[in-house]
Amino acid sequence: MATKTLRMDPEDEARLERIQRKTGWTVSDVLKEGVRLLEETLAKAPTTEAYEVYSRLELGPGGYSSGPASKSREAARAAILRKHKK
Repeated sequence: MATKTLRMDPEDEARLERIQRKTGWTVSDVLKEGVRLLEETLAKAPTTEAYEVYSRLELGPGGYSSGPASKSREAARAAILRKHKK
């Protein structure tokens, strides 16, 4: 079994002490349970990446963009000019 060193700020130390008083657990038990709970939470968290979300949106060719990202300045300038010509 490995031994770990942990640095905690005063607020977290106080939290740990409160948990120990309420549960009667050792510091090791409290931290082990915290690691288990965090792992469970992360396992349930959605793993969808931004690309997956955008690929499901039906924005049509080019989406709502007014130009490619490599020409964003020119596209922004053209969009401003179009808006002010109206």
